[in-house]
This record gives sequence, C-alpha cells and structure tokens, in this order.
Amino acid sequence: MSTYVTTREAAKRLGCHPETLRRWANAGKIPHIRTSSGQRRYDVDAYLRIQTQRIVISYCRVSSFKQRHDLDRQVQFMRNQYPQAEIIKDIGSGLNFKRKGLKTILERAMRGDCIQLVVAHRDRLARFGYELIQQVIEHNGGELVVLDQTSHSPEHELTKDLLNILHVFSYRMHGLSNYKKQVNQALTDTQSKKDI
Repeated sequence: MSTYVTTREAAKRLGCHPETLRRWANAGKIPHIRTSSGQRRYDVDAYLRIQTQRIVISYCRVSSFKQRHDLDRQVQFMRNQYPQAEIIKDIGSGLNFKRKGLKTILERAMRGDCIQLVVAHRDRLARFGYELIQQVIEHNGGELVVLDQTSHSPEHELTKDLLNILHVFSYRMHGLSNYKKQVNQALTDTQSKKDI
C-alpha cells in the first residue's frame, strides 16, 4: 500500500525544495496524487525504491572498424565480468562526443536514471572530458567503474594526454593526406579519360 505525504514532509525526507518536487511530479519522476482541495501528496517510498534500482551498463568502444575484433573481445570480457549488464558499444574516436552509444548513456543519466557505468579502461569512455561524464553519471546517484585502476603520477598522466593528442591528430592528418591522394587520383583518371 502506498503512503502519500505532504509536500513539506516529502521535501524534508528527500532533502529538496518543494518547487523541485512539483517539477519532478510534472515530469512524472515521482508518483503523486491530488487531494480534493488540489494539494499534492507524494509517494516518497516508491520514488526511493525506483532511485535505488541501478541500471548496470557496460560500455565498449574502439576507434575504427579495423579494430572490430578488439571490440568483440571487450564485449566478451564485459559479459564475463558483468553478466547482468546492458552492453552499449561504439566505433569512433575518443574525442568524438557525438557517438550514438555515449549520447544514449548521457541522455539516460540526464533523464534521471541511476546508472552504474562500467568501462575496461578510462580512455574507452573518452580521451578528454572523463571527469565531466563522471559528474553527469554521479549526479543521480550513479557510479562510474573503471576496471583498470592503474594509478600514475601526474607527469605520466600529462605525458599520456599529450601522446593521445598527437596520436589522434596524426591519424587525422594521415586520413586527410589519403583523401587528398584519392581526389588527385580521381582527377587524373578523369583527365586521362577526357584525353582519350
């Protein structure tokens, strides 16, 4: 049986402002009813039960389609470690925040889902901006779990970040030069066909 309490009592139990409760009720985040006089009553216990149910998500990512086998290994490893977890995988750069899987996770966290996000390595989630993603996940009581907890000195971390930047941009430069070669080859082929 649900127990509905007044706005004041619900705000006190949840540690939030009454206006926040009203917004949550309007958004459907907390069960509520209205009395005959139009006042709201909130089911705080039901809300707390929902909030304590964590969704476990294992996130796997590789940078390119050439690394598809590595992605399969990551997925298998995560299934072995967290068999009950939902697997979300992406193929794309760690600098790209428009990855479909990452966007899905962030949207769910911002919607209010309590997520336990598990990644094998910190850089699988993002090359930069890791702390921001962590803050979004933890905002609703979620948790970000990194399985490889190797700690490094600040100098090592900075060196690693700089190498990541060089690595990403060198691949972009290499990709641009390959694209330029393909364009030049296509132009040469077109020109030679016109000459014939």
